[in-house]
Amino acid sequence: MKTTLGIAFHGAARTVTGSRHLLTFGGKKLLFDCGLYQGRRDEAERINRTFKFDPAEVETVVISHAHVDHIGNLPTLIARGYAGPIHMTPATADLAAVLLADSAFLMQKDLEHVNKRRGERPARTPLFTMADVEETMTRIVRHDYHVEWSPLPGVTARYDDAGHILGSAITTFEFSAGGRTRRVCMGGDLGRPARAILRDPETPASPDSLVLESTYGDRLHSDDDATVNGLIEIFHRTFARGGRVVVPAFAVGRTQELVAMLHTLIEDGRIPEVPMFVDSPMARNATAVFVRHPECFDEETFAAFHDKEGAPFGFKRLRYIGSPDESRALNDRQGPCVIISASGMCEGGRVLHHLQHALGNARNTILFVGYQGEGTLGRRLRDGAETVNVYGEPCVVRAEIAALDGFSAHADQSELLQWVRSFAPAPRKIFLVHGDLAPAEVLAQKLREQTGATVHIPELGQEFDLWE
Repeated sequence: MKTTLGIAFHGAARTVTGSRHLLTFGGKKLLFDCGLYQGRRDEAERINRTFKFDPAEVETVVISHAHVDHIGNLPTLIARGYAGPIHMTPATADLAAVLLADSAFLMQKDLEHVNKRRGERPARTPLFTMADVEETMTRIVRHDYHVEWSPLPGVTARYDDAGHILGSAITTFEFSAGGRTRRVCMGGDLGRPARAILRDPETPASPDSLVLESTYGDRLHSDDDATVNGLIEIFHRTFARGGRVVVPAFAVGRTQELVAMLHTLIEDGRIPEVPMFVDSPMARNATAVFVRHPECFDEETFAAFHDKEGAPFGFKRLRYIGSPDESRALNDRQGPCVIISASGMCEGGRVLHHLQHALGNARNTILFVGYQGEGTLGRRLRDGAETVNVYGEPCVVRAEIAALDGFSAHADQSELLQWVRSFAPAPRKIFLVHGDLAPAEVLAQKLREQTGATVHIPELGQEFDLWE
């Protein structure tokens, strides 16, 4: 009987969140990533509660990195009957402990708020509990970069550094059966070269098939000078108005990179010394994970970390906010300040009450430094909404809305193409995921022209044969 090798795309297909890809080999199932879909509450609720496969039939799970759109539904998978191990890098494991616990906590708080205002609708229940998170953490198996291991019989796997966030990995699988071998590279999210803190993305052995993100497949990021100058201008004009800058930022990666840049700009005298706060328990705990994993740093950050008393993750001008009371007290401050708070797409967390307080004041600026997914509050604000709902209540937008794409931890079109061209020979098949359809189509055409590969943009649930 012929051994089968296939892949089915159950998440992040023609959208940027909820990564979930099911590989089938010889009748055994391997799930690559199990992320939360982030978007409008009712739609996200429906998608995140639904698996188009039986979790109990999955043999093993392999994780690319710790962002919640890649790991956030692992506790649900386990609650629905998954009984196997979960493979990831050591830094990803430590971040997962922080992010999953925080996700469960925020989910419970959000539901308490929603249920108070549900009227006659049935009360919502949490997607998963803290007990499910605790069980998830007992399943984790850690693997270092560049070390081969076997997730299934006849399959070897290897992690290479993706340069996206701390511990992020490009995963290469080799499937062997009946004298044949196929190499499949799961790109996860690909980072960018020459970014602060982390090493550049590595290039693994050339695969037969490549699964690649396409978030920024139709555009180029601003260069570093434009990003820095844009940040300086936004800060100066906001402070001149006597306003505050509220930055919705992902707690893992983006917050640390922004803190590092602010550290440098203040040291160089390019922005004034106003009070600066990181108001995210998850960001504080994630930063502690960064401190435990200097082996993931690039050379410059590694040297600064050891020679300059832990710079750039903590400096005398920056305060990490702890309790909810301290967080709420920030809204009573007078004068210019900077508040960096999660979540990055404004779909939960403490940033919501900062937005509720700041959006109605024209002196303030809401600064976006990351991608805003379709249907999120962040996307609506960035697209110019004049009124938005925060905590279910209408909020008129009078604050300046600004955005800097140069902070993105995702490779842009040029960087994606350059990375794929580094394979020799080029992959025969490329599957574009983790991107809206329009940027994926632009990137697909570029890849066809430059590599000669067959390029697919899978629909949700679509399956492909990888032996062919």
